[in-house]
Amino acid sequence: FGALNAPPGGHAPDELAALRERFGDWHAPIPALLAATPPGVVLRNDIHHLAVPLPSYVRGRVALLGDAAHAMTPNLGQGAGQAIEDAVVLGAVCVGGAQGVPAALAAYDEQRRPRSQAIARASVTAGRYGQQLRNPLAVAVRDTALRLTPARAALRGMARYADWRPPAG
Repeated sequence: FGALNAPPGGHAPDELAALRERFGDWHAPIPALLAATPPGVVLRNDIHHLAVPLPSYVRGRVALLGDAAHAMTPNLGQGAGQAIEDAVVLGAVCVGGAQGVPAALAAYDEQRRPRSQAIARASVTAGRYGQQLRNPLAVAVRDTALRLTPARAALRGMARYADWRPPAG
């Protein structure tokens, strides 16, 4: 995805041309990807997230998962992964215990809410620093810090979002 700060609901007459203008001089392979993109296939959508985390993903015998529980910005690429983790944990607590539905759902909420909400917060933060900085000095400091960060350290920093183990079953 590409992100650009713009007023909500806006659209360009030619979305592909707008993308080429904004991102066409970026590093490879972005110009080649834009050149290979057929007209009319660009999707432009506003980004929404749950700014205030839910106090629980469960009410009674109903559990929320995925975007219904923790809609997040796409800045870390974790939305679908978090939904899959939710489904795995929900299945595990419902199948793995004889404690009944309310206790299983409470266990799901306890296991999933801290991690998914932390990732949602980190995604918003990544978007703020990656996309929303406007002060030229702040942008220069950010860009310099990113250039000077060793690839191994950057990967290690991102690994915490992908490092998850399903419940033992």
